[in-house]
Amino acid sequence: MTENGPFETHNRRNAFQWMKTRGTMGERILREISDEEEIWLTIRSVLTVTRVAVLFTTIIVSEFFEDYYILDLTVAIWSLIVGIPLFFFISVLILWGNKAFIPTSPQQEMTTILRPIMERT
Repeated sequence: MTENGPFETHNRRNAFQWMKTRGTMGERILREISDEEEIWLTIRSVLTVTRVAVLFTTIIVSEFFEDYYILDLTVAIWSLIVGIPLFFFISVLILWGNKAFIPTSPQQEMTTILRPIMERT
């Protein structure tokens, strides 16, 4: 290698030419994603925003509606009774969808040793 290091090529083209030919990062990612996975990523983003909205709404309602009662419980308690399970339910949906719709490569699946104690001896 010379003074330019890895940027010098055999045919002396522009050092950043390879960036133009490869495409943008988004284009490379979209080429590798199936339609099913792309739909799930859209649904997952909506679920994530909804989960954050549920969290903030639960906190706001529980702070501002302490003086109002429904069935002998304050609205603040009802917001916690409804909001916390809803938050966890949406979280479980996101985890389930990731497992169901985002494929893992075989290399990632085989990283766990099934019987680690037997492997050591």
